[in-house]
Amino acid sequence: MMSNTELLERYRQGDEAAKDTIVEQNMGLVYSVVKRFMNRNHETEDLIQIGAIGLIKAVKKFDDTFGVQFSTYAVPMIAGEIKRFLRDDGAVKVSRSIKETAIKGRRAEEALRKRLGRNPGIKEIADECCIPQEELMQAFEAAVVPESLQSGIGDKDDKRSVRLIEMLTSEDTEEKIVDKVFVKEVLAMLPERERKIIIMRYFRGKTQSEIAEMIGISQVQVSRIEKKALSKLRESAEI
Repeated sequence: MMSNTELLERYRQGDEAAKDTIVEQNMGLVYSVVKRFMNRNHETEDLIQIGAIGLIKAVKKFDDTFGVQFSTYAVPMIAGEIKRFLRDDGAVKVSRSIKETAIKGRRAEEALRKRLGRNPGIKEIADECCIPQEELMQAFEAAVVPESLQSGIGDKDDKRSVRLIEMLTSEDTEEKIVDKVFVKEVLAMLPERERKIIIMRYFRGKTQSEIAEMIGISQVQVSRIEKKALSKLRESAEI
């Protein structure tokens, strides 16, 4: 079996059959991503077909200068294609309703940020606009633009922000790549302090004591905030 690198090179030289082979060999990526979008009133086979379209786009757009493996590049493309399908598919009334919910939530989020002087949590936003938390999270997710591999997880002004591409390694399996792509979206839902602590603990290898000293609180407080954040992440992953 030829490698992705060899097949991609043949495709760039005009071998259309090589493209079909790459898609066939990498359908495991599509299946892995589709698992994250099941139970949303859509047939699994439909999602697989939409995911395959994203995979084909990845084949056509991939460039060796990106500095990542093809599978790493393809996952966000596949997920983005499925998200667009879920966002735009169905009755106009439902689509408009979801968009309006997301807009209302983002406006409430901005108002809370100015009022509180920090990034509000998803529960605070839901309470502010009187929308069930789960409904608001689903609306936010439907409106998410596919993630760039160069986009960061930390605050925009933080030069030490962790980029998505830095989370993905050449040794990652398909499942790990999919998991890490979705981690960024879930982390974005956390309040600023909780997000920073999770990033420092699990992406920068800091101890609770080191974090406590860095942000000026006790180790016990760091522990409590970390547990609270992890609980939220688990709940978000189950939605």
